[in-house]
Amino acid sequence: RASTPFAIALIDLDWFKRINDAYGHPIGDEVLRTFAITIFANIRPADSFGRYGGEEFLLLLPDTSGDVALRTLERLRGIVADLDWGAFSPSMRVTISAGVVTLRDVDTADTFLARADSALYSAKAQGRNCIAAS
Repeated sequence: RASTPFAIALIDLDWFKRINDAYGHPIGDEVLRTFAITIFANIRPADSFGRYGGEEFLLLLPDTSGDVALRTLERLRGIVADLDWGAFSPSMRVTISAGVVTLRDVDTADTFLARADSALYSAKAQGRNCIAAS
């Protein structure tokens, strides 16, 4: 409606099942909370962020072009990868993969999310701990 760019990102914690299996679900829940708090602390007030399902999260980036969205997600990816997760386990490492897309005139809500999901799977196919745009 506003004729301004709009981007979304689907974000997945890489190999999260392994964290649950190795450290237990209570630690997995704490990892999810720490991740979410970290993202909230590093996005703009106008952005919206929430759990989409399991270990997948959705980030809404209003008034954001594709290039800016890609840089934003790359910055967030680096922040998460650089966090000290040692409070949970000395050897724990947490990374994310994300798919980023910008709204097109022909998109419906379903096609918009489907494109983000496809970009996320592209990021995973590239080896995880990366961001893919579509």
